[in-house]
Amino acid sequence: MKLKQSILALGLLATAALSACEKDKNTAAGTCSVKIDNVFIDINKQLTATYNDTGSRNSFLIISGLGADNQAITINVVFPDRQLKPGTYILAADTYNYLAWYKSGFSEAYSADDINDGGIATITLETISATKAKGTFSGKLVNDTNLAESKIITEGKFDVTVLPMQ
Repeated sequence: MKLKQSILALGLLATAALSACEKDKNTAAGTCSVKIDNVFIDINKQLTATYNDTGSRNSFLIISGLGADNQAITINVVFPDRQLKPGTYILAADTYNYLAWYKSGFSEAYSADDINDGGIATITLETISATKAKGTFSGKLVNDTNLAESKIITEGKFDVTVLPMQ
């Protein structure tokens, strides 16, 4: 549970840190939208995409932002061997490609970050580079405190400018 909260917090920290940057420098731009339980959400506030090359085995793409009623979405993709490649990335026992959603004040928090909890995450990157990412996502998010509750994500899509994590 603490790992889930830590990873979600990392995505939110990246959003907050990069949204505080000067607007003429390092400004992420793009679009992101999703349907959660068949309700359309336009992620149109503080949309941020960051690429973190750890310099070791993996690198990460984190996309996060806010929609109506401060509903937040976080998309995380891990690139093995630090190679940015188009393709489909799924949540599995040996990967950490995940999706998370929460409502203002964490009154509701759902994630697909552990297959043992029933989470499902599929992220398809049509194009990817250190400066641009475009793709789709879907999955089943599980409530972080009650595993019997879930939300279904469909029609998720993004087309964003990516900033390097500094």
